[in-house]
Amino acid sequence: MRVVPLKQDIEDSFLKFVEQDAIRNWFAILDLKYHRDKTNFWIALEGLEILGYMLEYDGEHLTIRGDARCTAELLKRASLTEPRVNIEPWHLPIVETFYEPIKPIYRPDRGKITTFLIMEVHREHFKPIIKYRPRKLTADEFDAFKRLHTRFVGEIAQGPIEHERIDGIVRNLFKYSILYGTYDGGELVSFACGACGTVVENLSTVGPVYTSPEFRGRGRAK
Repeated sequence: MRVVPLKQDIEDSFLKFVEQDAIRNWFAILDLKYHRDKTNFWIALEGLEILGYMLEYDGEHLTIRGDARCTAELLKRASLTEPRVNIEPWHLPIVETFYEPIKPIYRPDRGKITTFLIMEVHREHFKPIIKYRPRKLTADEFDAFKRLHTRFVGEIAQGPIEHERIDGIVRNLFKYSILYGTYDGGELVSFACGACGTVVENLSTVGPVYTSPEFRGRGRAK
């Protein structure tokens, strides 16, 4: 087995590899198409067969997919000292020999490691319950959305809130995402963010979804 950086001679093969399961490899496909300048890719090969890969995104996120046999060799190429690590269950025993979990991400009540369940829904089976008349948010609602998004960040933050960073995030969300919200009187009390348009083939994502604490439990996220 050998580990090599992603170069043009294997890029087509790698794209075919990740497109076999677009949901599992969502971040790799997204970064290949839109964020190459911010992403470093390492590919594990056995002969000409791709066993797995690791990507480092924007100096903060590390993602590993594929056969557990290549995990250690991939991690030897990692340059991040305190990454947010996105892995599959069988990678964890090896990853724990390289990194020690130091804080939870988003869910402080869940311990040091957060588990995400990957789910999918097909359009023909998707029957949303619409109760509160959500509406698409426009640039005129920037300030209202920023206030609510700041509350969201306040709940998940592990330290002081960086307000300048929130402003940049909100501007990017308005630029690149589709935003919907529900109001109570004149106050924006819940929102959902969706990727803008068809991002990868016929797939897109929804999230984050957030409701002010005092309005939860009434079906607004639905």
